[in-house]
Amino acid sequence: MSSQLRVDKILPVDGAPTGGGGGIIQMVMAESDTQEDTTSTSYVDSNLSATITPKFSTSKILIIMNLLVGASGDTTIAGTIERGSTPIGIHDARNSRTRNTFGCGILATSGTWQSHSVSHTILDSPATTSATTYSVKIGGNGGRTVFINREGRDADNATDTTVGSSTITLMEISA
Repeated sequence: MSSQLRVDKILPVDGAPTGGGGGIIQMVMAESDTQEDTTSTSYVDSNLSATITPKFSTSKILIIMNLLVGASGDTTIAGTIERGSTPIGIHDARNSRTRNTFGCGILATSGTWQSHSVSHTILDSPATTSATTYSVKIGGNGGRTVFINREGRDADNATDTTVGSSTITLMEISA
């Protein structure tokens, strides 16, 4: 199940940005509890995205992502937050390393029992008043299966099995 909540709160009342900036103009939040998995070393869609239409081209978009991940054993999980099809907030290229927006590691000991909440925040400058979609892509090292919104074990009758949801929140911030 994927859902999107839209909350518009204009500051100030007339909708004009304030001189000093920093006010929240609008907020959009999307939540997904869809369970996804991949063994790919390439990034795949996490089924988590939200769209915002900035009211001003000078606005910044604050992206707050919280992703619940698990794996079939010890591995590294990494991914990108993308504006359209462009990764944002990625590290500069260094040698042959993959450029990521976020990442985490799952330890070998009882790796299938573990789930991690991976959070990341980015302040983006899309410079547009057109509808802009931000999405989350994720991948692993190819040796293990990476799970979204659940741990690797996923036992139906275990009281300690972790399943959950992931969220992405977009806030238009006045410049």
